[in-house]
Amino acid sequence: MGTISAALFGSLGDIYGKKRILSIIISLYAAAVTFTGYAPTFETLLVARAVQGLGMAMFPLAFSLIREQFPPQLVPTAQGVVSAMFGAGIIIALPTGGYIAQNFGWRATFHTATPLAVFLAMVIWIYVRESPYKTPRKIDYLGISLFGTAAASMLLAISKGPDWGWTSPRVITLFLLSVVAWAVFILRQLTADEPFLPRDILNRNVVASTIAIMIVAYAFQMNSQNMTYLFQMPPPYGYGLTVLQTGLYMLPTAAVQIVVAPLSGRLVWRLGAKAVAVAGVVFAVVGYQLAVSHLYSGVWTLIGYLTIAFTGLALLNVSLINLLTFSVPRHRLGSATGLNTVFRNFGSAIAPSVAGSVLTNYSTYIAFNTPMGPMYFSVPSKDAYVINIDIATAMFLITLVPILLSKEVLGRGGGA
Repeated sequence: MGTISAALFGSLGDIYGKKRILSIIISLYAAAVTFTGYAPTFETLLVARAVQGLGMAMFPLAFSLIREQFPPQLVPTAQGVVSAMFGAGIIIALPTGGYIAQNFGWRATFHTATPLAVFLAMVIWIYVRESPYKTPRKIDYLGISLFGTAAASMLLAISKGPDWGWTSPRVITLFLLSVVAWAVFILRQLTADEPFLPRDILNRNVVASTIAIMIVAYAFQMNSQNMTYLFQMPPPYGYGLTVLQTGLYMLPTAAVQIVVAPLSGRLVWRLGAKAVAVAGVVFAVVGYQLAVSHLYSGVWTLIGYLTIAFTGLALLNVSLINLLTFSVPRHRLGSATGLNTVFRNFGSAIAPSVAGSVLTNYSTYIAFNTPMGPMYFSVPSKDAYVINIDIATAMFLITLVPILLSKEVLGRGGGA
Protein backbone atom coordinates (compact mmCIF):
# COMPACT_ATOMS: atom_id res chain seq x y z
CA MET A 1 0.00 0.00 0.00
CA GLY A 2 2.84 2.38 0.79
CA THR A 3 4.55 1.74 -2.52
CA ILE A 4 1.41 2.17 -4.60
CA SER A 5 0.10 5.18 -2.68
CA ALA A 6 3.35 7.13 -3.08
CA ALA A 7 2.93 7.31 -6.85
CA LEU A 8 -0.87 7.65 -6.74
CA PHE A 9 -1.12 10.48 -4.20
CA GLY A 10 1.97 12.19 -5.55
CA SER A 11 0.20 12.46 -8.88
CA LEU A 12 -3.07 13.54 -7.23
CA GLY A 13 -1.12 16.25 -5.40
CA ASP A 14 -0.15 17.74 -8.76
CA ILE A 15 -3.80 17.76 -9.79
CA TYR A 16 -5.70 18.88 -6.67
CA GLY A 17 -3.03 20.53 -4.51
CA LYS A 18 -0.32 18.95 -2.42
CA LYS A 19 -1.46 20.35 0.94
CA ARG A 20 -5.01 19.07 0.40
CA ILE A 21 -3.83 15.55 -0.45
CA LEU A 22 -1.26 15.60 2.37
CA SER A 23 -3.98 16.55 4.87
CA ILE A 24 -6.20 13.72 3.67
CA ILE A 25 -3.37 11.20 3.96
CA ILE A 26 -2.30 12.16 7.48
CA SER A 27 -5.94 12.09 8.62
CA LEU A 28 -6.38 8.57 7.24
CA TYR A 29 -3.11 7.55 8.84
CA ALA A 30 -4.19 8.90 12.24
CA ALA A 31 -7.45 6.95 12.05
CA ALA A 32 -5.69 3.76 10.93
CA VAL A 33 -2.96 3.84 13.58
CA THR A 34 -5.65 4.31 16.23
CA PHE A 35 -7.67 1.35 14.97
CA THR A 36 -4.55 -0.84 14.71
CA GLY A 37 -4.00 -0.60 18.44
CA TYR A 38 -7.51 -1.94 19.05
CA ALA A 39 -7.62 -4.53 16.24
CA PRO A 40 -9.57 -7.55 17.57
CA THR A 41 -8.18 -10.04 15.03
CA PHE A 42 -5.08 -10.49 12.93
CA GLU A 43 -7.10 -9.95 9.75
CA THR A 44 -8.38 -6.56 10.90
CA LEU A 45 -4.86 -5.70 12.01
CA LEU A 46 -3.65 -6.31 8.45
CA VAL A 47 -6.40 -4.12 7.02
CA ALA A 48 -5.54 -1.30 9.43
CA ARG A 49 -1.85 -1.63 8.62
CA ALA A 50 -2.66 -1.45 4.93
CA VAL A 51 -4.44 1.86 5.46
CA GLN A 52 -1.44 3.03 7.48
CA GLY A 53 0.63 2.33 4.39
CA LEU A 54 -1.04 5.31 2.74
CA GLY A 55 1.13 7.41 5.02
CA MET A 56 4.14 6.62 2.83
CA ALA A 57 2.75 9.16 0.36
CA MET A 58 3.55 11.93 2.85
CA PHE A 59 7.22 11.87 1.87
CA PRO A 60 6.99 12.78 -1.84
CA LEU A 61 4.39 15.44 -1.09
CA ALA A 62 6.55 16.96 1.65
CA PHE A 63 9.65 17.07 -0.54
CA SER A 64 7.58 18.62 -3.34
CA LEU A 65 6.18 21.36 -1.08
CA ILE A 66 9.68 22.26 0.08
CA ARG A 67 10.92 22.64 -3.50
CA GLU A 68 7.91 24.79 -4.37
CA GLN A 69 7.80 27.13 -1.40
CA PHE A 70 11.43 27.76 -0.47
CA PRO A 71 13.87 30.01 -2.36
CA PRO A 72 16.21 27.85 -4.49
CA GLN A 73 19.26 28.54 -2.33
CA LEU A 74 17.44 27.28 0.79
CA VAL A 75 15.88 24.18 -0.76
CA PRO A 76 18.89 21.83 -0.33
CA THR A 77 19.27 22.76 3.34
CA ALA A 78 15.52 22.40 3.93
CA GLN A 79 15.57 18.99 2.25
CA GLY A 80 18.50 18.09 4.50
CA VAL A 81 16.57 19.12 7.61
CA VAL A 82 13.63 16.93 6.57
CA SER A 83 15.98 14.02 5.85
CA ALA A 84 17.54 14.56 9.29
CA MET A 85 14.13 13.98 10.84
CA PHE A 86 14.33 10.36 9.73
CA GLY A 87 17.31 10.04 12.06
CA ALA A 88 15.51 11.96 14.82
CA GLY A 89 12.50 9.66 14.48
CA ILE A 90 14.72 6.61 14.77
CA ILE A 91 16.42 8.01 17.89
CA ILE A 92 13.04 8.49 19.54
CA ALA A 93 11.34 5.37 18.21
CA LEU A 94 13.94 2.64 18.76
CA PRO A 95 14.41 2.96 22.53
CA THR A 96 10.93 4.33 23.27
CA GLY A 97 9.13 1.78 21.11
CA GLY A 98 11.28 -1.03 22.43
CA TYR A 99 10.61 -0.03 26.04
CA ILE A 100 6.84 0.36 25.51
CA ALA A 101 6.49 -2.93 23.62
CA GLN A 102 8.63 -4.79 26.14
CA ASN A 103 6.77 -3.47 29.21
CA PHE A 104 3.25 -2.62 28.06
CA GLY A 105 2.69 -4.74 24.94
CA TRP A 106 2.63 -4.04 21.22
CA ARG A 107 -0.81 -2.38 21.28
CA ALA A 108 0.54 0.42 23.45
CA THR A 109 3.04 1.39 20.76
CA PHE A 110 0.15 2.28 18.43
CA HIS A 111 -1.75 4.09 21.18
CA THR A 112 1.22 6.40 21.76
CA ALA A 113 1.45 7.18 18.03
CA THR A 114 -2.17 8.37 17.76
CA PRO A 115 -1.83 11.76 19.50
CA LEU A 116 1.29 12.53 17.46
CA ALA A 117 -0.51 11.76 14.20
CA VAL A 118 -3.50 13.90 15.19
CA PHE A 119 -1.22 16.78 16.21
CA LEU A 120 0.65 16.53 12.91
CA ALA A 121 -2.61 16.64 10.94
CA MET A 122 -3.63 19.83 12.77
CA VAL A 123 -0.25 21.50 12.23
CA ILE A 124 -0.30 20.71 8.50
CA TRP A 125 -3.81 22.07 8.10
CA ILE A 126 -3.05 25.30 9.99
CA TYR A 127 0.50 26.18 8.95
CA VAL A 128 1.36 24.58 5.60
CA ARG A 129 0.52 26.73 2.57
CA GLU A 130 -1.27 25.20 -0.38
CA SER A 131 0.71 24.58 -3.53
CA PRO A 132 0.28 27.28 -6.21
CA TYR A 133 1.31 24.79 -8.90
CA LYS A 134 -1.51 22.56 -10.12
CA THR A 135 -2.10 20.77 -13.40
CA PRO A 136 -5.79 19.82 -13.71
CA ARG A 137 -6.15 16.72 -15.85
CA LYS A 138 -8.10 13.51 -16.08
CA ILE A 139 -7.19 10.67 -13.77
CA ASP A 140 -5.79 7.65 -15.59
CA TYR A 141 -7.76 4.98 -13.74
CA LEU A 142 -6.60 2.19 -16.06
CA GLY A 143 -2.97 3.22 -15.62
CA ILE A 144 -3.40 3.31 -11.84
CA SER A 145 -4.97 -0.17 -11.85
CA LEU A 146 -2.19 -1.62 -13.99
CA PHE A 147 0.48 0.02 -11.84
CA GLY A 148 -1.11 -1.29 -8.64
CA THR A 149 -1.39 -4.82 -10.04
CA ALA A 150 2.19 -4.85 -11.28
CA ALA A 151 3.67 -3.44 -8.08
CA ALA A 152 1.59 -5.50 -5.65
CA SER A 153 2.16 -8.83 -7.40
CA MET A 154 5.89 -8.21 -7.70
CA LEU A 155 6.31 -7.17 -4.06
CA LEU A 156 4.22 -10.10 -2.84
CA ALA A 157 6.26 -12.55 -4.88
CA ILE A 158 9.54 -11.10 -3.61
CA SER A 159 8.51 -10.95 0.04
CA LYS A 160 6.93 -14.45 0.11
CA GLY A 161 9.45 -16.15 -2.17
CA PRO A 162 11.65 -17.40 0.71
CA ASP A 163 8.59 -18.90 2.47
CA TRP A 164 6.65 -20.29 -0.49
CA GLY A 165 9.72 -21.26 -2.53
CA TRP A 166 11.04 -19.27 -5.49
CA THR A 167 9.91 -21.98 -7.93
CA SER A 168 6.49 -22.56 -6.37
CA PRO A 169 3.45 -22.10 -8.66
CA ARG A 170 2.17 -19.15 -6.61
CA VAL A 171 5.44 -17.20 -6.80
CA ILE A 172 5.93 -17.92 -10.50
CA THR A 173 2.33 -16.90 -11.23
CA LEU A 174 2.79 -13.64 -9.34
CA PHE A 175 5.99 -12.84 -11.22
CA LEU A 176 4.32 -13.58 -14.58
CA LEU A 177 1.34 -11.41 -13.62
CA SER A 178 3.72 -8.62 -12.67
CA VAL A 179 5.64 -8.83 -15.95
CA VAL A 180 2.45 -8.74 -18.02
CA ALA A 181 1.00 -5.88 -15.97
CA TRP A 182 4.23 -3.86 -16.25
CA ALA A 183 4.33 -4.40 -20.01
CA VAL A 184 0.72 -3.25 -20.48
CA PHE A 185 1.27 -0.35 -18.05
CA ILE A 186 4.30 0.90 -20.00
CA LEU A 187 2.36 0.62 -23.27
CA ARG A 188 -0.50 2.56 -21.68
CA GLN A 189 1.84 5.31 -20.46
CA LEU A 190 3.42 5.65 -23.91
CA THR A 191 0.11 5.95 -25.76
CA ALA A 192 -2.38 7.62 -23.39
CA ASP A 193 -3.13 11.31 -23.86
CA GLU A 194 -2.98 11.93 -20.10
CA PRO A 195 -1.02 9.04 -18.56
CA PHE A 196 -0.77 8.28 -14.87
CA LEU A 197 2.95 9.17 -14.96
CA PRO A 198 3.48 12.23 -17.19
CA ARG A 199 6.02 11.46 -19.88
CA ASP A 200 7.77 14.81 -19.52
CA ILE A 201 9.15 13.92 -16.07
CA LEU A 202 11.26 11.03 -17.35
CA ASN A 203 14.43 12.98 -18.09
CA ARG A 204 17.98 11.79 -17.50
CA ASN A 205 18.24 13.08 -13.93
CA VAL A 206 14.89 11.68 -12.80
CA VAL A 207 15.78 8.24 -14.15
CA ALA A 208 19.30 8.39 -12.66
CA SER A 209 18.22 9.55 -9.19
CA THR A 210 15.34 7.05 -9.10
CA ILE A 211 17.58 4.10 -9.99
CA ALA A 212 20.24 5.27 -7.55
CA ILE A 213 17.82 5.71 -4.64
CA MET A 214 16.41 2.22 -5.25
CA ILE A 215 19.91 0.73 -5.01
CA VAL A 216 20.75 2.81 -1.92
CA ALA A 217 17.53 1.74 -0.20
CA TYR A 218 18.30 -1.88 -1.09
CA ALA A 219 21.82 -1.72 0.35
CA PHE A 220 20.73 0.13 3.49
CA GLN A 221 17.81 -2.20 4.27
CA MET A 222 19.90 -5.28 3.57
CA ASN A 223 22.58 -4.22 6.01
CA SER A 224 20.02 -3.10 8.62
CA GLN A 225 18.52 -6.59 8.71
CA ASN A 226 22.02 -8.04 8.78
CA MET A 227 23.03 -5.97 11.83
CA THR A 228 19.79 -6.77 13.67
CA TYR A 229 20.59 -10.47 13.46
CA LEU A 230 24.25 -9.96 14.40
CA PHE A 231 23.41 -7.95 17.51
CA GLN A 232 20.74 -10.35 18.77
CA MET A 233 22.17 -13.78 17.93
CA PRO A 234 23.87 -15.56 20.87
CA PRO A 235 27.69 -15.55 21.16
CA PRO A 236 29.99 -16.48 19.50
CA TYR A 237 27.88 -15.80 16.37
CA GLY A 238 26.46 -12.53 17.65
CA TYR A 239 26.38 -10.18 20.62
CA GLY A 240 23.31 -11.58 22.39
CA LEU A 241 21.58 -8.21 22.83
CA THR A 242 17.90 -7.70 23.59
CA VAL A 243 15.58 -5.78 21.27
CA LEU A 244 15.83 -2.70 23.51
CA GLN A 245 19.63 -2.91 23.74
CA THR A 246 19.87 -3.23 19.96
CA GLY A 247 17.81 -0.08 19.56
CA LEU A 248 19.96 1.83 22.04
CA TYR A 249 23.22 0.79 20.39
CA MET A 250 21.92 1.93 17.01
CA LEU A 251 21.27 5.48 18.25
CA PRO A 252 24.67 6.88 17.15
CA THR A 253 24.06 5.81 13.56
CA ALA A 254 20.74 7.64 13.63
CA ALA A 255 22.18 10.69 15.41
CA VAL A 256 24.81 11.20 12.73
CA GLN A 257 22.03 11.73 10.19
CA ILE A 258 20.63 14.63 12.24
CA VAL A 259 24.01 16.36 12.03
CA VAL A 260 25.10 15.39 8.52
CA ALA A 261 21.85 15.77 6.57
CA PRO A 262 21.44 19.57 7.03
CA LEU A 263 25.16 20.06 6.34
CA SER A 264 24.72 17.96 3.21
CA GLY A 265 22.14 20.45 1.97
CA ARG A 266 24.64 23.29 2.20
CA LEU A 267 27.31 21.21 0.46
CA VAL A 268 24.86 20.32 -2.32
CA TRP A 269 24.20 24.01 -3.02
CA ARG A 270 27.92 24.86 -3.09
CA LEU A 271 29.50 21.77 -4.63
CA GLY A 272 26.63 20.20 -6.58
CA ALA A 273 24.44 17.16 -6.04
CA LYS A 274 26.69 14.82 -8.04
CA ALA A 275 29.82 15.63 -6.03
CA VAL A 276 28.04 15.13 -2.72
CA ALA A 277 26.48 11.87 -3.95
CA VAL A 278 29.89 10.52 -4.97
CA ALA A 279 31.25 11.48 -1.54
CA GLY A 280 28.31 9.62 0.00
CA VAL A 281 29.24 6.46 -1.89
CA VAL A 282 32.84 6.73 -0.67
CA PHE A 283 31.76 7.10 2.99
CA ALA A 284 29.31 4.21 2.69
CA VAL A 285 31.81 1.84 1.08
CA VAL A 286 34.62 2.69 3.51
CA GLY A 287 32.32 2.42 6.54
CA TYR A 288 30.85 -0.93 5.54
CA GLN A 289 34.19 -2.46 4.65
CA LEU A 290 35.71 -1.35 7.96
CA ALA A 291 32.66 -2.82 9.70
CA VAL A 292 32.96 -6.17 7.92
CA SER A 293 36.63 -6.32 8.92
CA HIS A 294 35.74 -5.78 12.60
CA LEU A 295 32.44 -7.62 13.01
CA TYR A 296 33.47 -9.17 16.31
CA SER A 297 35.81 -6.47 17.64
CA GLY A 298 33.17 -5.16 20.03
CA VAL A 299 29.81 -3.44 19.68
CA TRP A 300 31.14 0.11 19.97
CA THR A 301 33.90 -0.50 17.44
CA LEU A 302 31.35 -1.87 15.01
CA ILE A 303 28.95 1.03 15.68
CA GLY A 304 31.76 3.51 15.02
CA TYR A 305 32.38 2.11 11.56
CA LEU A 306 28.66 1.88 10.81
CA THR A 307 28.38 5.55 11.73
CA ILE A 308 30.81 6.33 8.89
CA ALA A 309 28.56 4.34 6.55
CA PHE A 310 25.48 6.20 7.77
CA THR A 311 27.24 9.48 7.07
CA GLY A 312 27.45 8.34 3.47
CA LEU A 313 23.80 7.36 3.52
CA ALA A 314 22.80 10.86 4.68
CA LEU A 315 24.90 12.46 1.94
CA LEU A 316 23.29 10.22 -0.67
CA ASN A 317 19.71 10.77 0.47
CA VAL A 318 19.99 14.56 0.46
CA SER A 319 21.93 14.83 -2.79
CA LEU A 320 19.67 12.46 -4.73
CA ILE A 321 16.39 14.10 -3.67
CA ASN A 322 17.79 17.50 -4.66
CA LEU A 323 19.05 16.15 -7.97
CA LEU A 324 15.49 14.99 -8.62
CA THR A 325 13.51 18.02 -7.44
CA PHE A 326 15.68 20.51 -9.34
CA SER A 327 15.27 18.52 -12.56
CA VAL A 328 11.48 18.67 -13.08
CA PRO A 329 8.94 21.51 -13.39
CA ARG A 330 7.28 22.43 -10.12
CA HIS A 331 3.84 21.40 -11.35
CA ARG A 332 5.22 17.86 -11.88
CA LEU A 333 7.02 17.48 -8.56
CA GLY A 334 4.37 15.25 -6.98
CA SER A 335 4.55 12.71 -9.80
CA ALA A 336 8.36 12.73 -9.91
CA THR A 337 8.91 12.41 -6.16
CA GLY A 338 6.15 9.80 -5.97
CA LEU A 339 7.89 7.71 -8.62
CA ASN A 340 11.16 8.11 -6.71
CA THR A 341 9.53 6.89 -3.49
CA VAL A 342 8.04 3.90 -5.29
CA PHE A 343 11.45 2.69 -6.40
CA ARG A 344 12.92 3.43 -2.97
CA ASN A 345 10.26 1.10 -1.54
CA PHE A 346 11.03 -1.53 -4.18
CA GLY A 347 14.66 -1.55 -3.06
CA SER A 348 13.65 -1.77 0.60
CA ALA A 349 11.23 -4.63 -0.15
CA ILE A 350 13.69 -6.72 -2.16
CA ALA A 351 16.54 -6.43 0.35
CA PRO A 352 15.06 -8.44 3.28
CA SER A 353 14.35 -11.41 1.02
CA VAL A 354 17.91 -11.48 -0.30
CA ALA A 355 19.48 -10.87 3.10
CA GLY A 356 17.22 -13.46 4.72
CA SER A 357 18.11 -16.04 2.07
CA VAL A 358 21.82 -15.50 2.71
CA LEU A 359 21.37 -15.69 6.48
CA THR A 360 19.38 -18.93 6.07
CA ASN A 361 21.59 -20.65 3.52
CA TYR A 362 24.85 -19.79 5.27
CA SER A 363 23.97 -21.07 8.73
CA THR A 364 25.38 -23.26 11.43
CA TYR A 365 24.06 -25.06 14.50
CA ILE A 366 24.70 -24.23 18.13
CA ALA A 367 23.79 -26.30 21.18
CA PHE A 368 21.93 -25.12 24.29
CA ASN A 369 21.96 -27.20 27.46
CA THR A 370 18.45 -27.75 28.80
CA PRO A 371 17.02 -30.01 31.55
CA MET A 372 16.09 -32.41 28.76
CA GLY A 373 19.58 -32.43 27.33
CA PRO A 374 21.30 -30.37 24.60
CA MET A 375 19.09 -28.78 21.96
CA TYR A 376 20.42 -27.53 18.63
CA PHE A 377 19.35 -24.33 16.89
CA SER A 378 20.24 -22.94 13.49
CA VAL A 379 21.87 -19.48 13.49
CA PRO A 380 23.54 -17.47 10.71
CA SER A 381 27.24 -18.21 10.35
CA LYS A 382 29.91 -15.51 10.35
CA ASP A 383 30.22 -15.89 6.58
CA ALA A 384 26.56 -14.89 6.14
CA TYR A 385 27.13 -11.44 7.65
CA VAL A 386 30.24 -10.89 5.54
CA ILE A 387 28.43 -11.85 2.33
CA ASN A 388 25.51 -9.53 3.04
CA ILE A 389 27.75 -6.55 3.81
CA ASP A 390 29.84 -7.22 0.71
CA ILE A 391 26.66 -7.31 -1.40
CA ALA A 392 25.55 -3.99 0.15
CA THR A 393 28.99 -2.51 -0.59
CA ALA A 394 28.79 -3.64 -4.21
CA MET A 395 25.35 -2.07 -4.55
CA PHE A 396 26.67 1.29 -3.32
CA LEU A 397 29.45 1.12 -5.91
CA ILE A 398 26.88 0.40 -8.62
CA THR A 399 25.08 3.67 -7.76
CA LEU A 400 28.09 5.51 -9.18
CA VAL A 401 26.92 4.59 -12.69
CA PRO A 402 23.58 6.48 -12.69
CA ILE A 403 25.06 9.28 -10.55
CA LEU A 404 27.91 9.95 -12.97
CA LEU A 405 25.55 9.74 -15.96
CA SER A 406 23.28 12.44 -14.52
CA LYS A 407 23.56 16.15 -15.32
CA GLU A 408 24.56 18.54 -12.56
CA VAL A 409 21.82 21.01 -11.57
CA LEU A 410 23.39 22.69 -8.54
CA GLY A 411 26.74 24.02 -7.37
CA ARG A 412 29.38 25.25 -9.77
CA GLY A 413 28.29 22.81 -12.45
CA GLY A 414 24.57 23.54 -12.30
CA GLY A 415 22.20 26.27 -13.26
CA ALA A 416 20.06 26.76 -10.15
